[in-house]
Amino acid sequence: MKQKEWYETWFDSPYYHVLYQNRDEEEAEQFMQNLLSYLKLPDNSRVLDVACGKGRHAVYLAENGLDVVGIDLSWKNISHAQHLERKNLSFFLHDMRKAFYVNYFEVVFNLFTSFGYFESEKENQRAINSMSLSLKKGGRLVIDFFNSNKISKELVPQEYVTREGLMFLVKKQFEGKVISKKIYLQDRGKEYEFEERVQTLHMSDFQKYFEICKLQIKDVFGDYQLNAYDENNSDRMIIIAEKI
Repeated sequence: MKQKEWYETWFDSPYYHVLYQNRDEEEAEQFMQNLLSYLKLPDNSRVLDVACGKGRHAVYLAENGLDVVGIDLSWKNISHAQHLERKNLSFFLHDMRKAFYVNYFEVVFNLFTSFGYFESEKENQRAINSMSLSLKKGGRLVIDFFNSNKISKELVPQEYVTREGLMFLVKKQFEGKVISKKIYLQDRGKEYEFEERVQTLHMSDFQKYFEICKLQIKDVFGDYQLNAYDENNSDRMIIIAEKI
């Protein structure tokens, strides 16, 4: 039997959501509002949230009058998200490397570093190709990725994090172009170990992916307030590309 990839195990684990529960909801909502103000989408525009998790951003988009579909590889995430479905909001279990609703959406969102999980450039390209295929001509792809230049300078090798009475030991290191994060915890007498692996992708990597599938970069922002991108100092690399 083929061994599961780390993201198939970790994202389906309840401990993933415990560890990351303190993510700033207010900041995330403000980011979504800033994006919508920038994109100026008409009501009922069709948008796709790729790697949607439990659906919190898709819900926000639907509440703002858009026709939203969310896809994710984690069946547990999708099972949770499907309880939130309504007339203009639906969720599907789907691998981002496979085509989904070709030439259908005005915008495809891939948010909060939900890319770079794969081991090969070929798989990265397949994922970008699929997102591009989902877009109508003139549609826009929004990719929100961490700024690898800054992350590389500020990596914390080890930290302890306490959530809901559980203590997580998180160890990070570079393995070539990959940031490897090992997560250790004990719960009810059992020991658990999980892993996250994210490639340290740069603007030049995305430019290469986009060129192959006729996506043209229109804007790059460096934070959730949509300030200009600075390759050395910005926290994020938020790319807006258009299908030509």
